[in-house]
Amino acid sequence: MEDNKDTQVEKVEETTEKTYTQEDINNSFNAGFKKATKELEKSEDYKNFLEWKKSNQNDSEKINELQISNETLKKENALLKATNEVAKSDVKPEFLKFVTSEVMSLVNDTTDFETALKNYKKDNSQYFGETVVKKVQSSPNLNGGAKPSTINDIFNNMIRNA
Repeated sequence: MEDNKDTQVEKVEETTEKTYTQEDINNSFNAGFKKATKELEKSEDYKNFLEWKKSNQNDSEKINELQISNETLKKENALLKATNEVAKSDVKPEFLKFVTSEVMSLVNDTTDFETALKNYKKDNSQYFGETVVKKVQSSPNLNGGAKPSTINDIFNNMIRNA
């Protein structure tokens, strides 16, 4: 029995394991990763993938630009149509932009443009109809009723009357 114990002890002593530090593991991993990366970069499939990825990025950027441009054009088109409809509704020209923006702000999911314009026209009639321009004399008439035609005439009449 003693011989069996001695042989078992010898076997235990022979099976000592080497321990690795974290640094050893990191160095081994980094070396393997660099080797695999170099091999991957040399392959044609990887180069084809990079070209495909680049072309898809360019295509997606173009699609985004076109979508933004499309939205902008839709908004401009809607604004021009609205301005045209407001102009047809007998709005005074000096209030065209204002009335258009006011009516556009009333449009929502339940109210369409025509209904909003009719309601706005009914509630704000001062912005619709013909524009009447009255010329008012802004300078005083110094010669008692007769309008002089030039500044010289005005001064001459003032000097004569003095």
